[in-house]
Amino acid sequence: MSRSVVATLLLLASLPQSCVGASPSLHVVTVATQQTDGLQRLRRSANALGIHLNIFGPDHSARLAQSGGAEKVRILRNGLETFKERSDLIILYVDANKAILNGAEDEILTRFMESFRSDRVVFSSDNFCLGDEELTQRYPTVQKGRRFLNSASFIGYATEVWKLLNSASFDNVNDEQMFYTYLFLDERLRSSLRLTLDSTSQLFHVVDVSKDEIRLDFSDNGDAYITNVIHQTHPLIITGDESSKILLNYLGNYIGRAWSADFGCRDCSAEHFRFLKEGAEQEWPTLTLAIMLAKPIPFVEEFLAKVKKLQYPASKIDLYVYNNQKYNEREVKEFLMKARSKYNSVEWDGDDVEIGEREARRTAIDAAIKANNDFVFLLDADVHFVDASVLRAIIESSMAMNLGVVTPMVGKPNKFFSNFWGDISPNGYYRRSEDYTEMLTYKRVGVWNVPYISSALLINKYKLRELRQAFAYNTDVDADMSFCQFARDKGHFLYVDNQRYYGFLADSETFDNSGERLHPEMYQIFENRILWEARYVHPDYFAALNGSAEIAQPCPDVYDYPLMSETFARELIEEMENFGQWSDGKNKDDRLAGGYENVPTVDIHMNQIGFERQWLYFMDEYVRPMQEKLFIGYYQQPVEAVMMFVVRYKPGEQSSLRAHHDASTYTIDIPLNKRGRDFEAVMMFVVRYKPGEQSSLRAHHDASTYTIDIPLNKRGRDFEGGGVRYVRYNCTVDADQIGHAAMFPGRLTHLHEGLTVTKGIRYIAVSFLNP
Repeated sequence: MSRSVVATLLLLASLPQSCVGASPSLHVVTVATQQTDGLQRLRRSANALGIHLNIFGPDHSARLAQSGGAEKVRILRNGLETFKERSDLIILYVDANKAILNGAEDEILTRFMESFRSDRVVFSSDNFCLGDEELTQRYPTVQKGRRFLNSASFIGYATEVWKLLNSASFDNVNDEQMFYTYLFLDERLRSSLRLTLDSTSQLFHVVDVSKDEIRLDFSDNGDAYITNVIHQTHPLIITGDESSKILLNYLGNYIGRAWSADFGCRDCSAEHFRFLKEGAEQEWPTLTLAIMLAKPIPFVEEFLAKVKKLQYPASKIDLYVYNNQKYNEREVKEFLMKARSKYNSVEWDGDDVEIGEREARRTAIDAAIKANNDFVFLLDADVHFVDASVLRAIIESSMAMNLGVVTPMVGKPNKFFSNFWGDISPNGYYRRSEDYTEMLTYKRVGVWNVPYISSALLINKYKLRELRQAFAYNTDVDADMSFCQFARDKGHFLYVDNQRYYGFLADSETFDNSGERLHPEMYQIFENRILWEARYVHPDYFAALNGSAEIAQPCPDVYDYPLMSETFARELIEEMENFGQWSDGKNKDDRLAGGYENVPTVDIHMNQIGFERQWLYFMDEYVRPMQEKLFIGYYQQPVEAVMMFVVRYKPGEQSSLRAHHDASTYTIDIPLNKRGRDFEAVMMFVVRYKPGEQSSLRAHHDASTYTIDIPLNKRGRDFEGGGVRYVRYNCTVDADQIGHAAMFPGRLTHLHEGLTVTKGIRYIAVSFLNP
């Protein structure tokens, strides 16, 4: 027998004989005329605690809408008439939309009879006089705690509750708060029915703007409970008001046996989520997948590739695409061409259509309604799903927990930025909740009721019509904030699911695709390193770095390894040619501090195209680790570079380069195109070798500790000839594998020359490192 039951029996023994018959029982009731998210939460907490919740009023929605709170009182009275003579029955009334239970029946009964022995009906209390402030002076004073009645919840013996509900007419009152207020302020009635307030949160606590009054704690068994820190009490019925919706939703993520410090999310058991059966895909829900490209977003090509890989029956998907970005028109059209034969249907609105983001999002919802689909999934193009089963997973979450609106959690890598907010500041923008960091870092996992979600919204069919206009609800803020404000104001809960890692967000804050740069993604190494690395680092680089692939050494201390992808090489060439201001290959060079170049090339420096900071970071993060692996015992971080440029070798311009030492500790040369296709010869900064311009480079030492030369195009395809000859060793390296870095010491040992390009144009990227 539990201690609370023993306490109840002891209390019964102390009650007057007239009160003692059968052990008192608890009858928990609420009034609701439609299914709401708040009612669902109340019902869930009751079920978790083994409490039967009696719901009155499912057939009175029209009258309730017309009569307001007074009709709720009438419905409650009609529902309780059966119990009007039950002196052994205790009625607990809670508001359907604003209450959460956090105690079992025996706990509630014990707390009521122990804390209010001389009282027959107890109301929750408030810090403020609600309804009519002029009534403040009529309230009786209290020794401590809250002084004013709040009608969100009350408890009492059925006989007294029945008398209370029949003590006044409903004709002149259309608000349940005022109905109960006037009855409580009637001193004669208050005395005869022994009405009181729970001023110190013994049983009830109304969450309001005074959030500092309470604290969320966890018991020894892991369950959450509320502590009133002022009175050191632990209320069992928690309610809220209009000002405290967000805080109540936060608490509801934990109390009511929703989340345990020991077991986590109690409703997230795997067996609860297995709704979509393998082999029965024809029975899976139908879906409108709405892709939204409504602002400049980097790496859209990679985003669309991930969309193609989503593991959900394409025959169940109606696709809608909105794109107002001219920059992404090619990728989107290519995606749509292939999509037409894959999905059930395909519709799209491009930048040639006069339709804004808000209207596009409503169009997607309307499309789902028209198609009678079970869900709509609004997916912004900055969301990159790593988990290809995300659609199935999030739909199963919605079905298992009856979630109207839910998003899979995604965040910007290594940043505290995600597609949800745990709290909102008074001005309507982000404020960090106490649990935000733990949710973002997966220290607390589950499905969470939060005030703001974005980027990937799954909306259940039963919510679609109610949310059609949500994106235009407040046109003074962005569409996503308008949607969430509408949901909060109208009582629609927003959920974020972080039960596993689904993917991440691209950072689009600084992305500019207005046309100044030909390939703006190339500049995104800081903002979007994961995506940048996948596109621009050679696919074999990490195998070479970790030792699972051999690194070539064609000449003594000249190492050749994969570094840049062909995409990087091509885009770097195109970016340089788009800039177009190639040097004339003469010794006089106003770009340099001294105005003189000892070994001139036809080149463009990285800083001329605004790429110096990104290139240095690329050198430090990808070249330096390889240098430390190959040139053992030499360390310098961060790397320094006196020269960073792309060289162009071209017959008739500059087709070769004489033997020379680089002014560096070591150098890397990276071919950007291919011998036999684009040119024949090599070097780096970006340098251009071109017959009739500069086709070669005399022997020289680089002014570096080491140098890297990176071919950017391909011998035999882009050029003929070229290569690098190391004079001291009489060793020639073709250096024509696109994106492969030739790394060698500078200054002393590796006098080298760029061999003549006989046809086409050869490009190399060169860096003199640690001069």
